[in-house]
Amino acid sequence: MIKKEDAKKPILFIAYVLEYLLAFILIISVFLGIFDTLRIIYTTYIINFNMPIDYTQLNHIFAQILLLVIGVEIAIMLALHKHSALLEVLLYGIARKMLLIPKDHGMIEIILGVIAIGLLFLIQKYLISENNDLSTNFKPED
Repeated sequence: MIKKEDAKKPILFIAYVLEYLLAFILIISVFLGIFDTLRIIYTTYIINFNMPIDYTQLNHIFAQILLLVIGVEIAIMLALHKHSALLEVLLYGIARKMLLIPKDHGMIEIILGVIAIGLLFLIQKYLISENNDLSTNFKPED
């Protein structure tokens, strides 16, 4: 009779392989996105050098770069399986949202973002230990 744990190992292994594959695809997408970001910067600063950069163009460049950073962090989160990696993804997501708030919105969103980032730092400092690793070991135990 097959034990439950022995039956779960192939499924978990396939799931982890798929996660690594998705992380690899995400890294390739981020790498290609870097070229798109460089194209935007080249067009904005080199080709149209005589036109001043306005807030919306700079905001668009920031949005693109921070989206790439979040993509890298999600790939790291998929590969590491640690709580701290999840917190970093949330941190970058909140920071991106705060930076891209339109000018006409009030300070409430910024205050909520600062509170959320502060809570994430508190969670990381007091609730997440250094050796809190969620990854599963597939090697046979000796």
